Amino acid sequence: MKLIQENGQPRYGRFDQIPSRINLDDYIYKTPYGQVLKGWRKQLKYKKFRFCGLQHEHYSIGVAIVDLSWAGHGFFYVYDHLSGKVIEWNAIQPLALKTHLDEQPLFSQSYFKKSAYQFDMQHANGVRYIQVTKHGEVRLKARIFCAGVDALSLCTPTGINGWTYTQKQTTLAVEGFFINPERQKVDFNAQSLAALDDTCGFLRPETAWFWLSCQFRDENGRRIGLNLASGVNESFGNENALWVDGRLYPLTDILFEQQNEKLWSIRSLDGRLKLTIKTAWCRFENINLRLIGSQFNQWQAKISGTIEHEDVELIILNQQYGLLEQHYAKW
Repeated sequence: MKLIQENGQPRYGRFDQIPSRINLDDYIYKTPYGQVLKGWRKQLKYKKFRFCGLQHEHYSIGVAIVDLSWAGHGFFYVYDHLSGKVIEWNAIQPLALKTHLDEQPLFSQSYFKKSAYQFDMQHANGVRYIQVTKHGEVRLKARIFCAGVDALSLCTPTGINGWTYTQKQTTLAVEGFFINPERQKVDFNAQSLAALDDTCGFLRPETAWFWLSCQFRDENGRRIGLNLASGVNESFGNENALWVDGRLYPLTDILFEQQNEKLWSIRSLDGRLKLTIKTAWCRFENINLRLIGSQFNQWQAKISGTIEHEDVELIILNQQYGLLEQHYAKW
């Protein structure tokens, strides 16, 4: 199944199978006034990014490649929840130089290069390969196994003339190693978990969203994954989902509310999800260039609360590590 249909428009909804191809060339993009845009004018409106979150005991790791057409962006961090120490690096490449983001779902190869750093992401045969190097020295090397875990695959209309495709998986097995803030090599183990977020599309030129990602093993040994979002994919369904031992369970609409500087609450429309989030270190950026800009917050968080679902036993979260994100973009 290709994402774009023969009529030049996307397929919408949640998909049981991941699209075989994001056939962007077949998409007919029109301005709100009916003008068809082609070539670089169409490409300039297209946004895409890949993010990987890794959880190893008390270390949380994030790596991302973003292609905004007019700029490329990459960031990487390793955060130690116990000591509060962090390794962080991020950079922007004007005109997306040395940035290649291949958004194809099944086979792809992406990279970002700037200064001493290079990020590489490859996907083939259900395995995601990620490597981060600095001056040629490997700082992160991960092999993530996607088989056996349901994928959230969703495309929704965005604004008057756009669309957003998102593909997410969580509680994935991972092999490899990373260098921690104390410059020690740490191997991923059988308890380590990985989450993948691949998104592309013609997003609103001025947009904002909230997002929460969490993955852990509960007291019964179940692998629990959680993806909650508000602000992007609510026009035809939503991307809110719970994973239990690899199986995906859809959730209803979600409300994010900030109670104070370090405390948030999240609740679902049906009242069956109730969470409190305490935030810690934040990956932050604030760019205001008038015509374009970004205000980005991605907090390391501890999440507590409960989730009820008719098909699984009660899910209890007790200070579980996760990510909370708030992002405003003008692009």
